[in-house]
Amino acid sequence: MEISEDKWQEVTEGSTTFSIYKDADRIYDASVFYNPKMAINRDLTILSLSTIIKKEMKRICFLDPFAGTGVRSYRIINELPKDSIEKVVVGDINPIAVNIITRNSNILNHDEIMEIKHANAIDILDSLPKRKDTTHIIDLDPFGSPIEYIEESLRALRINEGYLFATATDLQVLCGKFPDSCNRIYNAKPTRHFLCHEVALRILIYNMIISAGRLGLAVKPILCYNHEHFLRVKVKVNDSKEVANKQHKKIGFVYFCKKCSYLITVELSKDLEETLCTNCSEKLEKAGPLWLGNLYELEFIEQMKKDIGQLTLQLEKKVEKLLSLILDEIKSPPFFYYIPFILRFCKKEGVSLNQIVDSLKAKNFTVSRTIFDPQGIKTDASYDEIVDVIEQY
Repeated sequence: MEISEDKWQEVTEGSTTFSIYKDADRIYDASVFYNPKMAINRDLTILSLSTIIKKEMKRICFLDPFAGTGVRSYRIINELPKDSIEKVVVGDINPIAVNIITRNSNILNHDEIMEIKHANAIDILDSLPKRKDTTHIIDLDPFGSPIEYIEESLRALRINEGYLFATATDLQVLCGKFPDSCNRIYNAKPTRHFLCHEVALRILIYNMIISAGRLGLAVKPILCYNHEHFLRVKVKVNDSKEVANKQHKKIGFVYFCKKCSYLITVELSKDLEETLCTNCSEKLEKAGPLWLGNLYELEFIEQMKKDIGQLTLQLEKKVEKLLSLILDEIKSPPFFYYIPFILRFCKKEGVSLNQIVDSLKAKNFTVSRTIFDPQGIKTDASYDEIVDVIEQY
């Protein structure tokens, strides 16, 4: 395809200005599209890398095998300390993407630090040398599911016990619109009801844990979240069969009532004898297998929040709000109660979510809002204890 010089357009994200090739009015019709809505993904990547650099005190080598316009890599090189970046490897199968990246690399003077590859992601991952002086972080951001690239990425990260970042945009599959596809791709049962996004995220993590376990590795979630149309998972690789064995014990199922929001989690090695809701006798829905452990690492998130003011972020207020919500729910158990359904079950009106949260805290329960739904709360209080609090109003 011939590239026309009059279709280049300058864009600024964070503190980085670069060129995109705008050959269509709609971003998804472009030969290589730049999506400004994904800026929060890239902001959080910059923050995460800043924390990793401070935590491990070393220069990093970063790989982006689905680079597209290359914006993530330009920002990493431009916005993080120069002496902290050893190399950024940027790849894409699309020749126009490679042309865009090469052009920007030349203009931004990134040639010495940026290595550009015109190849598909699997070939790039397969070609990585297994040496200590190579890749520390791999960022998978494909169109759709990252699942077929997970195991090869983990092999490459084993020697450095590095970090794997992955984005999934196939939410129609993971959130239950196409359950057969979810079963085929992720070997799990999703849901279309109120828990759909948290279930989807935990199914994705479960698959990463299974892939790691086959290699004798564990993966520790440090920042996992959903935002609008995508899921994002960041994990630390640990080369330990013992840790992997322990981690697999936190895989299981969630059973929940789509009528009154009662829920219970069950480890994979156990089973739930009674599958009717104890409150309303509705048949409980089952989702999983999925990860029942933590989604975040406290010290990592705290450091990210401290670094917000030190970096130029495109969506600083949204990033700060997300991290604040995460810090609020970080010690809460998995899955949330959907308060409108509990209020309907109690036949109560006019009771606010904040009133419920404050009352549970007054009784010394762990309770928080959640990033997954503005009408949800996470708590170690039982369903009956939540109902008792509501009945007081």
